[in-house]
Amino acid sequence: MNYSASYRGNFIESLENLDSELKKDGAGNMYLFCAQAKINDSSVWIEEMKSRGCVTEFLTDDTMENIKLIRRLIEQYSIGLVHTHFITMQQFLDVKKAVPKQIPIVMHMHNHSVQGSLPKEIIRRFIYKRCIFLACSDSVFESIKRDYPGNEKYEIDNGVNFARLDNYSEVSADEYGVKPDASKFLIFGFDFLRKGVDLAVKAIDDLRKEGNDYYLLISLSTNFESVKEKIKEILGEIPDWVKVIKARNDVATLYNYVDVFLSPSREEGLPYSVIEAGYSKCSVVLSDISAQKNLKLKYGYWFESENVEDFKKKILQAEREHAEKLSNLESVHDYMRENYALANWSKKVVELYKKILER
Repeated sequence: MNYSASYRGNFIESLENLDSELKKDGAGNMYLFCAQAKINDSSVWIEEMKSRGCVTEFLTDDTMENIKLIRRLIEQYSIGLVHTHFITMQQFLDVKKAVPKQIPIVMHMHNHSVQGSLPKEIIRRFIYKRCIFLACSDSVFESIKRDYPGNEKYEIDNGVNFARLDNYSEVSADEYGVKPDASKFLIFGFDFLRKGVDLAVKAIDDLRKEGNDYYLLISLSTNFESVKEKIKEILGEIPDWVKVIKARNDVATLYNYVDVFLSPSREEGLPYSVIEAGYSKCSVVLSDISAQKNLKLKYGYWFESENVEDFKKKILQAEREHAEKLSNLESVHDYMRENYALANWSKKVVELYKKILER
């Protein structure tokens, strides 16, 4: 996996839940991280994984070393199936060269396949010919079907560890410098344009000019300076109502601190964050892009993607109806567990593994 975030997040918890499900059949995961994860903040939680008995290794920046490493791991741990996440084309080529043809390679698609020119399409189809694609949502599956018609492909919606979201802390009034009686909005902004942070900044700026006491918290694990520069390009400065904050592993603390979570994304696969926020106390305002428009949410407010005026209307509506969500939180929890429980995801993935391996 090409994953080196500063916090575990729902992604790693999904893999560990899958590991628990596999262990029921006497199998299990071993985890091969990208080289960057060895030197980033992620090395801390990866060490914690190792202390709990998880088998973890790291790729290098050298193709031949990676091939030797992967071959050793396949033999050492009797690997029967390789499942990739977020990997680059070069990383996949290393995997492809190292993995014997009788061992299936599943490529998990967390975002849409982007259609390219005909020559690029031909090259990609040749490179990924061996892949079994697993899409994280129906809309991602449709993009794979379009771009890789000859590949075996499946779709399993993401699941969320809701138990993790039941544990959170109270945020003190001065921790983020936000006035106690102000309305608070949260967005995850590491990819400024893809996540639509520019749209959120413009919308909240307009609504403040209309007299609303609003604060925008932009949570980041990386790209701090880049995001700050982009905010300055829009507003001329970073005003006091914009708070660029460090991401935290206890993400439920943020969801339950703010009134509204914003996801004005231009591209998503199936975002964990929207489902997590939908379970939490905050209301959710999100763009109607294909990966988000069919999400099952109570107190979710969809706006026309790129339309700031519509975005503002939905923000005002979400804020007005926030108290209603708080009074119906138990039914919200039941609804979200019914549709996105992580245990269901793990069982479906194990069933898929068995289907692939029993052929």
